[in-house]
This record gives sequence, structure tokens and C-alpha cells, in this order.
Amino acid sequence: MTDASTPRSATYAASTTDTDRAPGGSLAAPVNLAGLVVRSARQPVPRLPERTEELPRTPLAVRDLLRPALLATAEAAVAEAGLSPEEVRNMGCVTASNGATAATGSYIAQVLAGPGPRWLAPECFLHYSPHTLTGELCIALGLDGCAVTLTGASAGVDALGYAALMVRSGRCSSVLVAAAHWPQPATADDESVPLLTTAAAVLGNGGSGAVNGRVAVTGWRPGGSHPAVRRDEPAGPADGTAGGRDTDVTAPFAALADRRDSHDARGTELVCGGSRLTAVAGAGE
Repeated sequence: MTDASTPRSATYAASTTDTDRAPGGSLAAPVNLAGLVVRSARQPVPRLPERTEELPRTPLAVRDLLRPALLATAEAAVAEAGLSPEEVRNMGCVTASNGATAATGSYIAQVLAGPGPRWLAPECFLHYSPHTLTGELCIALGLDGCAVTLTGASAGVDALGYAALMVRSGRCSSVLVAAAHWPQPATADDESVPLLTTAAAVLGNGGSGAVNGRVAVTGWRPGGSHPAVRRDEPAGPADGTAGGRDTDVTAPFAALADRRDSHDARGTELVCGGSRLTAVAGAGE
């Protein structure tokens, strides 16, 4: 499922590939996507009110705006996957972000520089950490599986690749992978309304959803600063896909949605932030 308003970001590179090999040259079994949802909507970042007494009622960007949007997208992906309550309970969770929670950090800095620390609610600091998104999803959906948070320009591809590895290794039978991209205004005076994009996919076995098995992923090759990168490997590609602060980590999910809907039998390589992942036709295609 992809909302019609979802933009196609250019922060990933896609190309066809004739082989599907994991690092080291060995074949890796593809892991099916059982659910996939990408949504986008304009979402203004909360700003400091002119009157100090209004501060306690100011919405926290991550708690009140980003979290509900990401949760709704994740719930839609889980529903699309057709998982049973028991399958959902045992599901793992991997989230990806690249500065999506920075709005809360900016809010903290503005309050400290202006009205002062007495006007900061303690929960501000909870919603500054990217792992807040992972914890919120696990608590709200009742997930008891392994939970991991990945950040940085390559986080979108790495989250999908790591989730596939979790399924392939038997650690989890299915994994929820969620990502958020919410670019912040360049300055405090910038009144533009940024686009909040959330994405979620369910990888693994089981489920009875209509999209189950139409696309699968394999061949994850982490790059950049990922801890799985060997020292003798380059830090990233020289083709401009190394990524940066503004890299949209939901772009690989949008690419997978395009790949799923195209019914293309060829493999598609996703490249983002120096990491690579191959999308292929699933077992149900």
C-alpha cells in the first residue's frame, strides 16, 4: 500500500542485477515482504509560543506528531500482512531514522536559550532519542521480539537488510521494519512546512496478506559507518549515493513499493548511504 501523495525520492539508486549474492559470494535466500505501507503528509514543526505560559501545552514534535504517524503506518503494514495475534506478539522490530527526532532537540535548545530550563517537561529528553520510536512501536503493538534502532544515511537499507538477516538466521519468524523522514526547517525563522514521510514493512514467514510474497529482499551489503563493514572495504560508493544528513531513509521502502507494483522479474539493487540491498520477485509472485 502506497498513498498517492507519496513522493519518489532520489536518495536511492536502483539498477538491475543478474546475480543475487550475499557478502562473500554465497547465495542468500530471499526474505519475503508480507506488508508494505508508505505515507506522506505536510506536517509543521511545533514552534515556541510567544507567551511563556503556553509552553506546557505546546505539542512535543516526536511524541505528539511523529510517533502517531509512524504508529498508524506500522499498524497498516501489520494489518496488510495478515498476521495472527500470536505472530504479531513474537515479531521483532527494526527502525530507521536520519535526524527524524531532531525536532525535539531543536525545541529543547530553543527553550534553554529563551524561557529557560524550568519550562522543559522531563519527557522532552525521552523523545529526543531515536530509540524512542522503536520502544513506542514495541509497546503499542505488543511486540516481544528483538528490537533494534539504526540511524544515519544508510539506515533505511540497513534496517531492511538487518531484518532479513534476523529472519534468515531464525532469530525471528517475522520483523516489523519502520522508518521516518522529517526534514527540519533550515532556520528558526523558516516557516516552510516540511513533508513527514513514514514507512513500514513486514518481512518474514507467515501471514495471509494480499501482497505476501510478491517481492523479497536479499544480498544486503552494509556500507558507510555500519559496524558490519570490514576495515578493508571502502567507506561508500563514489557515485553520489553515500548519503548525508538530509538523506531520506524511507526512499528504499518507496522503491520496494514501486518494485512490487511493477511485477518486474528482474532484480533491483537499492543503494543508499553506501549500503546495498537487492529486491527480487518473491515466492508468491
